[in-house]
Amino acid sequence: MAQRPRARPRQDRAVQTRRHLLDTAVRILDQHGADRLTTTAVVERAHVSSGTFYRYFNDRNELLDVLRDEAVRAISDDLMVSVVDALELDLEDAIRLVVVTLVEGFEQHRGVITAMVNRMPAGNNANVLPEIEADLHRLASLLPRRHRPDLPAERLEGVVFMLMGVLVSTCLRTALARPPGVDRDQLVDLTVAMISAGLRDLPGGD
Repeated sequence: MAQRPRARPRQDRAVQTRRHLLDTAVRILDQHGADRLTTTAVVERAHVSSGTFYRYFNDRNELLDVLRDEAVRAISDDLMVSVVDALELDLEDAIRLVVVTLVEGFEQHRGVITAMVNRMPAGNNANVLPEIEADLHRLASLLPRRHRPDLPAERLEGVVFMLMGVLVSTCLRTALARPPGVDRDQLVDLTVAMISAGLRDLPGGD
């Protein structure tokens, strides 16, 4: 049987209660991981009744979906600001700004993003955040166009498609799965160097 959609609360108290449940879920994810995120855990930690929980969410999965959507919006908003700022920078500094923005966004929403990654069979190698990659493709394509105006449009589109996919995957791994003892800044530097070289060293159009 299809689950009934939950109406978004409009009264201040209802909005605060829903927010409290979401924030409680984030704390559980950050501290204990997705395996410990249950409706019972949220209810107990939030000090509400189970009826209150089910007034706002059908189940744990719907709660996770809401948190995922919030994380994607927040990261995409920050990404938009960074790409606009990056248009005024040289190539490596521009790419670094985008890379740092993505890594910091994934780190800030670590618990939620990790829960999403763990849902996917391919884990960190899966495209778990296609909306962010789509936004990045649309926004960050401005950077190659600015720095490589000699590339034909059809070739540039292919370059952007490949580089942006690599960028999202690499930033995700840097934020969530870097080996113990490996410095984050070192991985950021490597990512910037790879993306910059990939764009700069492409032969131009005939």
